Amino acid sequence: MIDAVELYGLEALDDPFREDFERARALLDGPEWERGLEELETLAYAGSMLSTICVASCMWKGWYDHQDLAGAEAWYRVAAEAGYSAGHFGLGVTYHHMGRFSEASVEFQKAASRDYSPAYDALAYLYARGEGVALDRQKALALWRTGASQGHQRAKIALAKALIHGYGGVRGRLEGLAHLFRLMAEVFREPDAALAEKRVTPLPTVH
Repeated sequence: MIDAVELYGLEALDDPFREDFERARALLDGPEWERGLEELETLAYAGSMLSTICVASCMWKGWYDHQDLAGAEAWYRVAAEAGYSAGHFGLGVTYHHMGRFSEASVEFQKAASRDYSPAYDALAYLYARGEGVALDRQKALALWRTGASQGHQRAKIALAKALIHGYGGVRGRLEGLAHLFRLMAEVFREPDAALAEKRVTPLPTVH
């Protein structure tokens, strides 16, 4: 089973359908994925916000014959209005993919204000590229540091890359290489965990 709290925020503890969601979500990783998706839809209509977010993510990723961004936006908004950090995050990713960068930054800010670690990485990406916000690489670096300090893998990788590419000067390049070596060591030390993370991707990203 996935760690719902880590992926969807502390609000996951408030979902009364959490156990049913976990069982249905696990089916997505096997041959019965279509049944799992049907069960998630049923749970979403019943009021399971975890299922709502997962259904939105499947729409975003094209599990329904085609990528349905409008459908994903609608479902993510339901979760966001219910106070779920992952709902704001998913809404932000959807807006980003639509090219609505300013709206994306607003949603990422809302998720980050709840200390939702993936949002720090997403916001940093916007500041690093000047999408929807003023270009500010130092702000991006600070956000990646925050996300990395919370153990968010994508933030760790992005932080290492940014430092190696000069965001922190010469000293930063050395720090970036140190981060990179640590990340490589983690992969060699726990290869099964790294593979599992690649398989289980219930939320889309801006990268």
